[in-house]
Amino acid sequence: MTSTERLQQKITELEGDLLEARNYKSKHTYIHETHHLQCSDGEMHIGYDDDKWLVYNTDQLFKDLPFIINQVVKENAKMQKMYLSQIKEELLNLMTEPEDKYMDIEDQVVNNSEEI
Repeated sequence: MTSTERLQQKITELEGDLLEARNYKSKHTYIHETHHLQCSDGEMHIGYDDDKWLVYNTDQLFKDLPFIINQVVKENAKMQKMYLSQIKEELLNLMTEPEDKYMDIEDQVVNNSEEI
């Protein structure tokens, strides 16, 4: 196999990988935040990112709401439990550390007046 043939084969492989990656990427959409919610003509329009929209049939959405609510409440409870645990841990760390480890704000201003 010549160098040209090897390069052509590699290009073909990479084009296939790129096509596969594009197809995979288009199968999933992650919506971190929404910027617009609107209903009309039996559809809920959910705006996200830069002018992207998810359109959901309201009849199907209504049928799916019990499951959606159940799962959102469960996931939110897990997250809140995790955050509360982290807060408690940090508070315990602060309570068990020596008092002189952190300077008062007045000490910081006096000791670091050049940085102000």
